[in-house]
Amino acid sequence: MKFNEKHKIALAKVLSDLVQCDGIVNQGEIDYLQRAYEVFGITLTSRQKAMRLSLSDAVAALHTLGQHEKSAILWVFQRISVSDDSLDATEKLLLTALLLAIGIELPQTQGINAKLVSIATLDFETRNAVLYVEADYDAEVNARIERDYEALCKQLRKSHREFFYLPHVIRDLESKKQTFRNTLSYIEPSLTEPQLDHIDHNLSELSSVFLSKEIFLNYLNANVLKIEKPSFLMKIGNLKSGPSQDFLIVETTNDPLKTLRRISRLYTNILKIHPVLTDAKEKQLVRKMALKTDKRPKDELNYTGLHKIILDTLLKYNANRELSRLYITKKGEVFLIDRNNTEVKMPALCKVLYVFFLLHPDGVLLSHLNDHKAELFKIYRQISVYSDDDQLRKAIDNLTDFVGATMNVNLSRIRKAFRDLIGDEAAIYLIKGEKGGRKIIHLDRSLVVFEDAKAFEN
Repeated sequence: MKFNEKHKIALAKVLSDLVQCDGIVNQGEIDYLQRAYEVFGITLTSRQKAMRLSLSDAVAALHTLGQHEKSAILWVFQRISVSDDSLDATEKLLLTALLLAIGIELPQTQGINAKLVSIATLDFETRNAVLYVEADYDAEVNARIERDYEALCKQLRKSHREFFYLPHVIRDLESKKQTFRNTLSYIEPSLTEPQLDHIDHNLSELSSVFLSKEIFLNYLNANVLKIEKPSFLMKIGNLKSGPSQDFLIVETTNDPLKTLRRISRLYTNILKIHPVLTDAKEKQLVRKMALKTDKRPKDELNYTGLHKIILDTLLKYNANRELSRLYITKKGEVFLIDRNNTEVKMPALCKVLYVFFLLHPDGVLLSHLNDHKAELFKIYRQISVYSDDDQLRKAIDNLTDFVGATMNVNLSRIRKAFRDLIGDEAAIYLIKGEKGGRKIIHLDRSLVVFEDAKAFEN
């Protein structure tokens, strides 16, 4: 069995996510996790590195394993998921996504093309949504969806999910235009009458393909996505808190209903799917990882998100340092090192602005941001691997040309991200300045640690 350090870090990430995805960690899961670390030789250092790894990066690393290794870890994934004596819907979907995305060759998965992507945490909840997306309009697939729409919805409702098919969503909004406008007036009170008129006027011009692209770039921030074939996008609804949300993307055949039924069978039978173990080392590893019943009483604690809040609160007010250092990854993720390595979660465009001002300790006039478009684009390109440079430039143009409320919204989101974590202590970390004057982050740059500052340099 060949597991290098990269694979061990990736394994640590996946095992940890499986344990935490239902929002509760108990003693049975901790015992099995400890045994897995010992068997695979996963050190504390590897586990700490795994904390900064996205699930999609971990899956990409495990995808490079041989089929013998993949077969063994699938068995381990299944066992750890039931080490708390239960298996809920969130764990089942995560197991299904791992089975497909890691590329484990089985008769049940043959012909299914799927990948897992991790997307910066969103401002809205998409847990139960299954979205049909396409790069270009596919007449045949759309015709099948229209024909089988009710059956598709019924199939997804069996797993408590809702189908969002954009042509139907758009038609529904058009048919209820006045109701939609009234709803917006209450739900989004910041919208002005001219903005509401603009929405009314342009609603009928929307197409599902256009919306698919815009949603990916501006809302889902799915910079790792490149949709080449018609696909279903579904949120892996794990309850574990983290810097990103995970999505499974499944390419559909010309028969979308057949595709969803195959995924449903995998989901329903996920614990019954086993590769045939033929390798001696594979069998030995499986024997080592078998679940053992321990009847001895335990001082058991169910570790939940509430405990994490208590921990973060204690560290916030009792940290050894008056100010926490910042750690900036190559992907623009911002961590408070001395506050339990907590991430300051922001959308991608906020990260672009924040990294830019960190790199300009003397500050910059907002009115002069136009002069820095090339640098901002370079940072955005580094943070994002989205392939459409024109769309990235458009986002930077909107930001620097003050189209709509783009700049104020992003500055407000940065402010909220820090204040939600550290309250009044956030002031030193924020982009601040007098109206019309230079905007600056006053934090001493000796407290800023870049994983690779050259990655952002112009």
